[in-house]
Amino acid sequence: MRSFPRFCCVAIVLAFLATTVFGQPAPVERKVAAPTRLDWQFAARGVGGKVAPLPAGYDSSKQKYQLYVPKGLAKDKAVGLILFISPGDGPQGWKNWQKVCEKEGLLFACPYGAGNAIAPGLRTRIILDVLDDIRRQYKIDPDQTYLTGFSGGGRMACAIGFALPEYFGGVLPICGTNTISGTTYLRHRVEDRLSVAFITGEKDTNRKENEDVMTPWFKEIGVRTKLWVVLKMGHAVPSGDVLAEVYAWAAEDLKRRREDAKARPKLAVTPEEGLSGDEQAKRLVDAAAADIKVAARTWRAIAIFQGVAQRWGTTQAGKQAQAVLKDALENKTILERVSDQGARDEIKSISAQARAMERFGNIPKAIEAWTLLANNYDGTPIGDQALENVRRLKRKGK
Repeated sequence: MRSFPRFCCVAIVLAFLATTVFGQPAPVERKVAAPTRLDWQFAARGVGGKVAPLPAGYDSSKQKYQLYVPKGLAKDKAVGLILFISPGDGPQGWKNWQKVCEKEGLLFACPYGAGNAIAPGLRTRIILDVLDDIRRQYKIDPDQTYLTGFSGGGRMACAIGFALPEYFGGVLPICGTNTISGTTYLRHRVEDRLSVAFITGEKDTNRKENEDVMTPWFKEIGVRTKLWVVLKMGHAVPSGDVLAEVYAWAAEDLKRRREDAKARPKLAVTPEEGLSGDEQAKRLVDAAAADIKVAARTWRAIAIFQGVAQRWGTTQAGKQAQAVLKDALENKTILERVSDQGARDEIKSISAQARAMERFGNIPKAIEAWTLLANNYDGTPIGDQALENVRRLKRKGK
């Protein structure tokens, strides 16, 4: 029998080692096949406000990402995903998440060319091109999809996860955070389904932001939240052992997420779905129409209608939402429920924001929040207390 030349044997061995490590698959480079179906422009507005147009000639099919697929994974099996956002243009995070992904059978992905230097809109588009490409190839379970990242990548993870909570089960930012922006219904959805782990180092420059501001703020508004302060660590990604703890905590909440998706399927997405804006708007309107019939959820329903009207105002669903809101102004029962439920929700939210800004040392923003509450509840005990906080902070600022 004719033997292979020696150099061919070496090449075969090297090729094998490039895709496996001691019998386990290793991450490989993939290319995006098609533009994302997800509402990347809306998510991008939560990062940088107004979204700049994509660069001329932007081509989703030229975007690359690093992907790890567990050995023997069947494409028809529902599976979880760790999507990591790097602060640089190269992929990062695999060595830190490797232990978790191999043990739990999770996919891992990290985009190329989506670092801090990239404009927010373009960066968001690249990340969501990658996410949707993976969702097209594998049966990715939204309830077990965790968005994470380091430093500026952690801030992006928050911005995207809080804008599109239906596609994630948790947001796990490392040494970088971002607040919930957008309409009230998004905060409700973050409260209802997401687990948010704030991970920082003992010597991290962003420790105060994580420990004194974001963690207590999120706990106050009702988001399932936990803080990790990693001893002896600075501004860095923690070890696999720490991330295994974080993942285990986030995964403990899987039952709640699944129950939420089952109870309100119109607010959820299945592994096979990638909803366009119009499709999502219609489903949100349908969900709100069902919720408004339930006395305890009247304010939640109105908040969804408000969100649809603001986000998709020119669409058929947006106009339908506007019509419902107009009719609600003439419905005494709905107005009474909204007055009660909405007031309690607003007081909770704005008070938590004001206290968070004060802890962070941003006194003008804290005064702004308390002033809003004082004006909205003028002549009530809540308004009086808010006004006293305004006076106290102004004295403190002198």
